[in-house]
Amino acid sequence: MPPKAKYSREKIIDVAYEMVRKNGEDCLSARTIAKELGCSTAPIFTVFSSIEELYDEVVKRARALYDRYIEEGFSATPAFKGTGMKYIQFAKDEPKLFRMLFMRAGPDTPPSHYFPSGDGNEPLIRKNVESTYGMDEERARKLYNHLSVYVHGIAVLFAQGICVFTDEDVSRMLSEMFLALTKGETI
Repeated sequence: MPPKAKYSREKIIDVAYEMVRKNGEDCLSARTIAKELGCSTAPIFTVFSSIEELYDEVVKRARALYDRYIEEGFSATPAFKGTGMKYIQFAKDEPKLFRMLFMRAGPDTPPSHYFPSGDGNEPLIRKNVESTYGMDEERARKLYNHLSVYVHGIAVLFAQGICVFTDEDVSRMLSEMFLALTKGETI
């Protein structure tokens, strides 16, 4: 029977996740994690088959945190604006995790439209727009597409530490953009 691992899978994920939160995803390597744990790289590869497998676990944890932000956004009125505000708040609060989730190189082929990369919340948000504002699916998709680009741009500014907007500025800007896009029938 092999010896019991000194470092559990959960402990290694915890350490890797906190390292990425503080230093960004580029710091994630078997050596840096081992150094943080005070061990060799062997315990890491006893629990994980590759560093990519560990990276995927860190991404899952980051996404779970992000999803909690979006859930909070759904409790706001209007929920559509609340989710946009929470997306931006996540970028402000967790810039390194935001960069890992939403500022990585995408597929080889450019998208024909923009939705935040891999954001499984898009269908829920879009359905909320359809029901709240009485829009058909196509119109809600176009509105979400336009506003997701706008919200993502503001969030990137915060994640990069170069945004000068207050929360009140952002709230006002999102309302103004929403009204501008919904005023006409051309969205």
